[in-house]
Amino acid sequence: MEPRIFPIYPPSAAVFGKVLAASFAVITVFFAGLTLALYAVIDPDGPVARLAAPVALGSSWALMLIIFFSVFTWFYLSARRTDFVLLEGYLLIRNSAHGKHFAYDELKGAEARVVDFTAAPQYRPRGKIFAISAFFFYGGAFYLHSGEKAHVFYTGQPQVAYIPTHGSHALLLGPADPAAFLGALQEAVSQVATDH
Repeated sequence: MEPRIFPIYPPSAAVFGKVLAASFAVITVFFAGLTLALYAVIDPDGPVARLAAPVALGSSWALMLIIFFSVFTWFYLSARRTDFVLLEGYLLIRNSAHGKHFAYDELKGAEARVVDFTAAPQYRPRGKIFAISAFFFYGGAFYLHSGEKAHVFYTGQPQVAYIPTHGSHALLLGPADPAAFLGALQEAVSQVATDH
């Protein structure tokens, strides 16, 4: 079987930009408040106010921006590089942080379906088990609103592929074309079933 690769629905660059802008605003407001509080208790004409405080506050502000921007940029790039690959005998989820693979006989292919979060909000991720979530990307193990556990990889689009498994976690995947992905997956799963 030739590998069939289904890219994830691309994460929104606009949402990513808004997250970075919001991070910048929150960190800047926090450090502005911290600066006002600090200068309320130190001598404004002393050596601390003239040199140590500005250097410490400025470098801390810059460090926090670098940390937040680096983390969110890594999440964004991780989302863009995620895809779903159908191989001989198993489904591979390629992701830099939480990649997984599942043998076809672990999947309940006949029960897999495309779900729309607007019509079925119980499938939305609720709480993290071991995962990352950054507004524009969900990757890893989550509890769903229904209480079910699932391995989730999606970028915020309303329709996703829901695949029950014989294990403790379902799969909730967000390929660019969920219907085409599910069709190919169900064909691969049924082919393995008929070969056994």
